[in-house]
Amino acid sequence: MTSRKSTRAGEVGRRIGIRDVAQATGLSITTVSHALHGKGQIAPATRERVRRAAEELGYRPDPMARGLVSGRTGILGLAVGHMSDRPWAGTYRPYYAAFSAGATMTAVERDYALVVVPSDPASGLWARVPMDGLIIVDPVREDPLLADCARRRMPVVTDGRPIDPGYEDVPTVESDLEHGMAEVLDHLRDSGARRVGLLSGPEPDAYTQDCERLYREWCAAAGRPALVETPAAAEDPVEAALRLLSGPDRPDAVHGLNETYGQALVIAARRLSLRIPDDLMVSVMRESDQSCGTEDWDVPLTALSLDARRLGAESVTMLIDVLDGKTPRNVMVPCTVVVRRSTLRTSASRP
Repeated sequence: MTSRKSTRAGEVGRRIGIRDVAQATGLSITTVSHALHGKGQIAPATRERVRRAAEELGYRPDPMARGLVSGRTGILGLAVGHMSDRPWAGTYRPYYAAFSAGATMTAVERDYALVVVPSDPASGLWARVPMDGLIIVDPVREDPLLADCARRRMPVVTDGRPIDPGYEDVPTVESDLEHGMAEVLDHLRDSGARRVGLLSGPEPDAYTQDCERLYREWCAAAGRPALVETPAAAEDPVEAALRLLSGPDRPDAVHGLNETYGQALVIAARRLSLRIPDDLMVSVMRESDQSCGTEDWDVPLTALSLDARRLGAESVTMLIDVLDGKTPRNVMVPCTVVVRRSTLRTSASRP
């Protein structure tokens, strides 16, 4: 007896194609092609029949053949607006890693490869990477990546809105910072904080600008002074945290724009003999709402969590839609406030 499996074993080295699936199902090549690629008016039962046959035969799309038909390479690029800034690379690495993971998984599921490309087009490396489109994380002021994409007419999607004029039509995936910042600042106030500060950052991107703007608007609406400190580009953020916490009217709660800033606040509070959360409450931006890793922190920090994996996945989906000729809608991904010990004051410790 000769099984289908043994027949395949005797044909090692030959790629199973659409013609083989069509022969096995008794359907036309066109019908099988449409069923496998989600095209045409194909009955659900027929699509499932084709899918099962393709899986049993070991059919895999031929990327080279698909590229010849579509004119695409099957490669998506990913770049970070200010990844060349070494302090930033360390400060935001957890977010970037989670974003990349979500983007990579979605790209693979859609039969694309994802490559990380240099953030400086002038390096000349771009020309060596054949890409169908590019995702830019946190575009910066006068962003050379956006300018180069416009010059080359390359499809582009950004994680975070472009801050320069002229890119208003670029499809964008963003975190819902307006609601997220309001929620975390309201939580600090409702937990007893009288003076809420912000440890901001020097990065010239929309995330930093929007967080600071939303914080100042919240302070104005609440009738409270805005207390903002920003580390210099190459400065240890602990020094900036010490400045913020050493003044006569120091804040009794601070929100930090990333995990590194949150830990800088914890270190500064320890040096100044401030107890967390009794003397100082601390909240921080974190790349997800999972508590994994927080057990290693001296004090588990309340987090404004951005769903970085979803942001990465949504960015890839949006870019593929652009490549398919669809009109994408900008996507707003919700934030979540996860309360931990750094803002849980007892009633006796509240002012």
